[in-house]
Amino acid sequence: MSYVLLITFPLALGASCFLIRKETQLVIGLSVAALIVQLALVLVMPVDQPVRLLGLTLNLDPLGRLFLAGFPAVTALMALATRRLPHGEHFASIALIIIGVASAIVVLLQEPFVVALLLVSAGLLSVLAIVDLPTGAPTLVEPRVIASALKYLVLMAFAGALAYMGFVLINVYRPGISPDQTTPRLVLALIVVAFGIRIALVPFHSWLPDLVEDASPMVSALIIVVLNTTGLLFLISVFQFFPALVAENERGLQLLTWSGALAALIGAFLALLQDCPRRTIGYLVVYNAGMILFGLATTTSIGLAGAVFEAFNQTLAVPLLMVSLALLEQPDGRPPKAIRRDMLWRWPVAGSGLLGSGAALIGLPPLSGFASKMLLYEVAARDSALLLLLLIGATALALLALARLARDWLIGAPEDQPVPETPLVLGTTELDLPPQRHLAPEPFIAALVVLAFLGGSLAIGLYPQPLFETIADVIRGLTFVRGEG
Repeated sequence: MSYVLLITFPLALGASCFLIRKETQLVIGLSVAALIVQLALVLVMPVDQPVRLLGLTLNLDPLGRLFLAGFPAVTALMALATRRLPHGEHFASIALIIIGVASAIVVLLQEPFVVALLLVSAGLLSVLAIVDLPTGAPTLVEPRVIASALKYLVLMAFAGALAYMGFVLINVYRPGISPDQTTPRLVLALIVVAFGIRIALVPFHSWLPDLVEDASPMVSALIIVVLNTTGLLFLISVFQFFPALVAENERGLQLLTWSGALAALIGAFLALLQDCPRRTIGYLVVYNAGMILFGLATTTSIGLAGAVFEAFNQTLAVPLLMVSLALLEQPDGRPPKAIRRDMLWRWPVAGSGLLGSGAALIGLPPLSGFASKMLLYEVAARDSALLLLLLIGATALALLALARLARDWLIGAPEDQPVPETPLVLGTTELDLPPQRHLAPEPFIAALVVLAFLGGSLAIGLYPQPLFETIADVIRGLTFVRGEG
């Protein structure tokens, strides 16, 4: 019953939040409390105790527990930040339902057919969040937002169909009967393409920069953190339960390692070419997806640990990135058309959050991404010097893209200085003076959320060993992992 409670509790609270969605502050408080309770349920849940329910196998392994604890924690912080940030009327309810669906995916990883359908369902829920509008919004959904939502929905449905076809083929495959081992190669291709679409891997990446540009930052963070990460867990479970995909595809996996490195390089290069801050951020996430695929495709203990560690780093860096972005886009008391290039000096916490999250995503010390990137560099160095150069080159381009973003938006000279207070002269009154403009202060609650994310990233960066040991223990239990070269 504990597994059923883990799934149904956020679904029930999500439905309750939908019924009272007009009461914004109440809904936010209820959703934060529900997510904290969900986190407590995950932490007290026993691991590796499978049960059968309605003909399905439900189980929670240590890796799934790690991410199922991270999802409600970061979502609760994002929900808390929405008290001062714009968000859709149904954001809280959809977020809780997506957490419930993600919980179902993780505990049902041994049922790939069911998981493929759940991932498509989660994509449909995400579309509702993308086209959502704030309560009482006087405008309709913009056509470009609808176009981004439809693109995401079609691609996720296509990815689900490819994964389903792959599972059908692998279930009918019998070693020694299929000529030339065609079936494992075809299945690997189908599964990897489905995975690549879901995590926005080059060349299947176009939906993610469009999503980040057009949707609410909170929605983008929810999709990237929860659904993309469950896609990674899904692929690892597929390799675990169908080891023939790894054992009989040595050349295919080698091709995937190079594809991951090239995807990271192309994503970072595209990030450097962008003029829009949102699209730059989107392409930095695309760069990170290539790094994750590289580590996963090595199927070595170090590479897999680096990929999983990087995925966990992404669950911290992307929400911090999106909350900081949403903060910096808010009015600060200047005219709407004023060019704002000095936001680090105006709102130092939000500006520092954007820089820190970008640095964590890229892998700069002492933040959380440094340890995971070092693992990926290590496995690349063992394989090929050229692979290592590709990864380092991708990181260098991503760093240049972040530096350009900081120069153009954060650390530039103030474009609109506050007018100094003019003293009264003889014969004038206060009515004769020009109106004084007061710059808005940094929102307190949202700033606290940014500091909490930054503190978590810094803590993991300084003390990565506990998290690394947890991940390494799980990796050692995977049967498809190859020995180090």
